[in-house]
Amino acid sequence: MESALTQAQNQNPSSVTSSISSVLYNRGLEEETANELALALLEGEDEMYLSLLLRTLDAQNIVSREDVLEYLSMAALHKKKLDLKSYDSLVGMVAHITKSRVDAHTLKHLSYLAKVNKQVFVYLSSKGQI
Repeated sequence: MESALTQAQNQNPSSVTSSISSVLYNRGLEEETANELALALLEGEDEMYLSLLLRTLDAQNIVSREDVLEYLSMAALHKKKLDLKSYDSLVGMVAHITKSRVDAHTLKHLSYLAKVNKQVFVYLSSKGQI
């Protein structure tokens, strides 16, 4: 029987969840364990929303998609819970990835991104899509 993540990977191999799982698998975790950790990390998150978030961070030259996936895979490995709609979480993630203080220009982008993300989340929740 295929896991939910394996099914999702077959349908969309470039999804955020499957990408995190792949990073964990490539680091030596068993496929099933990698799938479970990725699913647990992103439980309740919308794949389309996450994909858009990663593309936006990359397009704005804030952090690359690959760096975010690496960060998320480590969070999954350590079974951390993240709120990627939170300004504080976004700033913390960017600071961790870049290993430096986040400049004022980037903080402004992250603030705007967090506001938009919360609005999208509220809208999708009201439509029963999350």
